[in-house]
Amino acid sequence: MKLRERYRQLQDPAVVKAMVVRSVYASMALEDQTVPVARLEALYEQTGLRPPAGATAR
Repeated sequence: MKLRERYRQLQDPAVVKAMVVRSVYASMALEDQTVPVARLEALYEQTGLRPPAGATAR
């Protein structure tokens, strides 16, 4: 079973974005390098991340 099949919420781009932004924000805060969440969201949007070709739902 693949990760995306087991956790259906990972197919929602908004959920993935929230998880990534929250994780980056928290890890940077631990290093005392806080960055506004809005800036992290903008950087995430610039990456243009798309799911891999084989990650489509069956």
